[in-house]
Amino acid sequence: MIVGLFGDSSPLKSSLFSYLTHRGFYPCTPWEFNRLEPDRNFVFDSPEVPQEFLDLHNWKKARIWLGEESSAPSGFDLVLSSSESESLAEEKIARLVLGHMQSHERPDWDEYFIRIAQVASMRSNCIKRKVGAVIVRDKRIISTGYNGTPRGTRNCNEGGCPRCNSLANSGTRLEECLCSHAEENSITQSAYHGTSVKGATVYTTFAPCLMCAKMIINSGIQEVVYNVDYPLNDVVFKLFEQAGVRIRQHQLV
Repeated sequence: MIVGLFGDSSPLKSSLFSYLTHRGFYPCTPWEFNRLEPDRNFVFDSPEVPQEFLDLHNWKKARIWLGEESSAPSGFDLVLSSSESESLAEEKIARLVLGHMQSHERPDWDEYFIRIAQVASMRSNCIKRKVGAVIVRDKRIISTGYNGTPRGTRNCNEGGCPRCNSLANSGTRLEECLCSHAEENSITQSAYHGTSVKGATVYTTFAPCLMCAKMIINSGIQEVVYNVDYPLNDVVFKLFEQAGVRIRQHQLV
């Protein structure tokens, strides 16, 4: 989160700035907002509220005005009089800041693993579409995969796949495609390292194709959670239903 201390300079303002920095808040300036690490907490000192601070929609923010209440602009989370005792001001700030920090919304397990699959997709060497998959059992990742050409062959983005590198129309010349799919690679990666995927869940950024669906069924995976729909899902979904594999969409916003 980011705490902004606003109002004219005063001994109390300086003291509260020091109080927060000694409790793990990193000093920053409005010109640094676009470079701040989201896993840290920050504090800055300014006479007025900069627009850059208001534009930080993805950050928890606390606006604290130090000065006379009559001179405080509207919309502040806390107004502290210059005559406030230091100990009482610290107590009020601690209560405010802890309230914001404790209200942190953690992603649920589905979002957590789908987002990890998104990160895995960034390793894809396929030039047409980047897909990632994560196989999970007992809320523990046992394998990851992304789409691209087979191990030890030339990467797709280096010209390794003739279909992708000729920009073939969607759904055509599939027999020329040398790229393995993300779900396929996550399963074969498990096999390569001797890890069973029986009873697991696969999280994938793109709903499985028919070939991957057959591999998922035969490998013993029990559930598929996907982010984006595949255009030809009907046959795959019916096959999963027949095989007793659960499938559901968890679409990220």
